[in-house]
Amino acid sequence: MRRTVFYSWQSDLPSNQNRNLIQDSLERALRTIARDQDTLIEPVMDRDTANLLGSPDIANSILAKIAMADVFVADVSIVLSSPTRHMPNPNVLVEIGYAVAELGWNNVLLVQNVAFGGPEVLPFDLRGRRTVVYDTSGDSTRAEIRGQLQGRLEIALRDALANGTARGLPSGRDANLWWGKWELNVVDTFGGELFIREVGPTGFLFELKVFHGSHSGQITAYARIVSNDLAYSRIENDEDEADGEIVFRRKGGDGRRIIDIEETMPCVRYRGVRAYFGGRFTKRYEPWFDAGYMNELEIMRLYLLVGVHIDGLRRCTGDIGETKCLDADIHGKAVWGGVAGLYTDMESIVLYDEEGRLWAAYIDESLVRYFTNVPTYRMRLPETIEHWRSRFPEKKIIYCDPVLMSSSWAES
Repeated sequence: MRRTVFYSWQSDLPSNQNRNLIQDSLERALRTIARDQDTLIEPVMDRDTANLLGSPDIANSILAKIAMADVFVADVSIVLSSPTRHMPNPNVLVEIGYAVAELGWNNVLLVQNVAFGGPEVLPFDLRGRRTVVYDTSGDSTRAEIRGQLQGRLEIALRDALANGTARGLPSGRDANLWWGKWELNVVDTFGGELFIREVGPTGFLFELKVFHGSHSGQITAYARIVSNDLAYSRIENDEDEADGEIVFRRKGGDGRRIIDIEETMPCVRYRGVRAYFGGRFTKRYEPWFDAGYMNELEIMRLYLLVGVHIDGLRRCTGDIGETKCLDADIHGKAVWGGVAGLYTDMESIVLYDEEGRLWAAYIDESLVRYFTNVPTYRMRLPETIEHWRSRFPEKKIIYCDPVLMSSSWAES
C-alpha cells in the first residue's frame, strides 16, 4: 500500500547540516521501512512542488500535497534567534499549521538540529510535540550524524505510518464530515436539500436545492475549503449582476452534524424571488460512519459503489457490528447490519480493506443485491459474505454493477 510522507524544508541554515542531511536521512529511513517484509506499506517521500507539471500555483499546490499526505515531516530548526525570541522558518510554521488542521498531530513529525537551539526554545505550541532531534555541532562525522538521524526517523515514521489509512480521518458519533446528503426541514412549505460529493483536499462539488412555497432554487457548483470547518463558493450570475457567494460553516457535537449555509451575496440567477440559499442543514444518519467503522473517505467509496441503492443498504443497517473476515486474501474489516425483529429479511454486510477494495450486499425483499469494485470478485462472493447469507440461501443473488451517483440520485 502506497503511503506518502511530505517533507517541509527550509534554506536559511546550511543545507549540508539541515535540508540535504534531513532529506538524505529521511529517504534512507523510508527505504529501510519499505524493505521490511513484515509491512505492507510502500512509503514514498514528497516535497514542495516536485513532480508537478507546468507552472503551478506554488502555495496552493503545496497545501494540496500536504492534505493528501499520510505523514508530514517539518524542519523546525531555529533560524532566527535573539535574546528574547527564537523562531523556526515562518513558511514551515504555516505549513505545520495547515498539516495539523488536515492530518492531526498524530501524523505530524518535527525534526530539529539542536546546534541552533533545542526544543525548549521552540514556540510554545510546538514544545512537547513529537520531535526528532540531532546535533551537528559536535565532533561526529556526517555519516555518524546521518546514521543516528536515520534511526530516529525510522522509529518515529513507523509509529506514524501505523496510525492507519486514509490520513487518520476521524469517524464516530462526534466526528464531522462534509460528504453526503444534508436536509433543511423547517415547515412543509419551506425547506431544502444539500448533496456534497467528490470531496477533495481543497474543496467539493455540491448540489443545493431550496423551496419556499412555489418559489424554488437549485445550484450545482464547486466550493473551496478554506479551513477545517469553513468553505465558500463563488457563483456566476448574469453579466449585469455581481457574482453571488455561498458560505458553508460545519458544526458538530452531541451526536449532531450541522452545516449552516449563508447566501452572503445574492445568487439571483438560480432561484425564485422568495427562495433563499441558506439555513441550517442536518446530516442524515450514516450507520457505518456514526458507529466508528468507516471514515469519510471510506464512506464516499461505499456510496460511489452502490449509488442509488445506498438507501436500501442503509435501511437494512439499523443494528450494526463487526464480524470476522473469513477470507485469507482479504486483510480487511467486515461490518454487518440488521433491523431488530426483521433479521433474515432486512440485513446488510460491508467488507473493505486498506487498499480501497469494497464488497457490499443487502437483502432487497426476495433478493440479495451484491456489489464490489474488485474485478476478480465480480461474479463470485467472498467467503465472508457467503457465510453471512447461509441463513437465507433461498434468496437469489443479483450481481450488480457499480452504480455511480449523479444529481438524479440526490433527488431520491
